[in-house]
Amino acid sequence: MFSKKILASVLFACLPLLSAKGYADVTPLNNSTSSKLEVGSLDVKWNHGSSNCATNKDPAIQVHAYNDNLVILRQNKCVNYEAPFMYLIFGEKRAILFDTGATKSATQFPIQKTVEALVVAHYGAAERANIELVIAHTHAHGDHIAGDAQFKGKANTTVVGTSPTAVANYFGFSNWPDGSVSYDLGNRTLELIPIPGHEDSHVAIYDQQTGILLSGDSLYPGRLYVRNWSAYRKSVAHLNDFLASREITHVLGAHIEMSTSPGVDYTVGTTYQPREHDLPLTRESLELLNTRLLDLGAFPQEDVQNDFIIYPL
Repeated sequence: MFSKKILASVLFACLPLLSAKGYADVTPLNNSTSSKLEVGSLDVKWNHGSSNCATNKDPAIQVHAYNDNLVILRQNKCVNYEAPFMYLIFGEKRAILFDTGATKSATQFPIQKTVEALVVAHYGAAERANIELVIAHTHAHGDHIAGDAQFKGKANTTVVGTSPTAVANYFGFSNWPDGSVSYDLGNRTLELIPIPGHEDSHVAIYDQQTGILLSGDSLYPGRLYVRNWSAYRKSVAHLNDFLASREITHVLGAHIEMSTSPGVDYTVGTTYQPREHDLPLTRESLELLNTRLLDLGAFPQEDVQNDFIIYPL
């Protein structure tokens, strides 16, 4: 496992490999404990773009270590306004990255080199050849898969396909989109739940080790774009039921689009969000989403809540 010192030193060593904006900005760890679950810190000020991107000096990728075994990455809004979040999770036998960002160019957005540095920092250079790095996705939209090409052909790296069939085959779903599957990283189990509606291959990921739910674009502080209303309503109900008996510490989505003013979002395409909503949502957020979808019924309707906006397409 990497320490604060090792993490910082390895990423600093990668500075020549990255562009001037490519150095991974590392937030220190905070490992105070108060739960049976493995805890971490979300005490981080996310880089939120600039009013003039020509003068933006933030790194292309901001890196925050939630703890020694889970890292959150965010793309610079001045590289791509979507500024998606990506999640790197470490087990004893393999690591898995969910989503690869919105930009193909390794020069503008060095996601592979950044992630590889983190993997080496965690396991050590001598052990890296024995560790599989899996590149998977919450869903298949372009702002979550654009960096895939940077990982293809790299040693000890598997890039999972993005169609529902490819996702089902790799993770072992037998009755997509029903049920769930467990995925072992080596003494760490993730539970994957199909949740189509925003996109056909969408999955949610529940990490048994931390109690974190990764919800992708299906729930986050922003506009929840619904492309298939009936599938989305079913998926949110299914996810809510699945998690009823599980402890949830945080619900972490793929974007921030809401401001700190309840119910007020930033416009599409903005590159500057100086008063943006916090990233984490809660179990109550998921329960509220499920309740609102039930109340809205079978006819798609926009619905504005304090922390998200249901936005049918």
